[in-house]
Amino acid sequence: MYLKFVRHNQPYGNFCRGTLYSVHFQPNEKGGYNEHLHFISDAYEIASGTKVESREMRDESFPLPLIYSLGVRRANGHLRLALGMGERRSLLHLINRDARERLYEEVLGSLRERHDCRVEVCDARK
Repeated sequence: MYLKFVRHNQPYGNFCRGTLYSVHFQPNEKGGYNEHLHFISDAYEIASGTKVESREMRDESFPLPLIYSLGVRRANGHLRLALGMGERRSLLHLINRDARERLYEEVLGSLRERHDCRVEVCDARK
């Protein structure tokens, strides 16, 4: 399973808003692959690795734009997607309830079967 999280705007305290997509690759005529994005839900990214104390630390508390292993964590009684490593970790809270439940079932099923689940984090370009 391969997902893409696109951050839309600057962090506001310890959260940031973005959009989560599923990614499907399709071969092209040149021997490469085209990436097709399918919308899942808008989401809030909540920084969980370090405590955000000042405005300068906000950008340093979120994971860098890279590809991370995906996990599912329970936080405040809700399941959330977990990503990042070290001190730069965050949780994704999907806004659309139906999409959230379907995705969690799919991710948990893939993880139980020991399939690789990855999420690519990228910033929206202005």
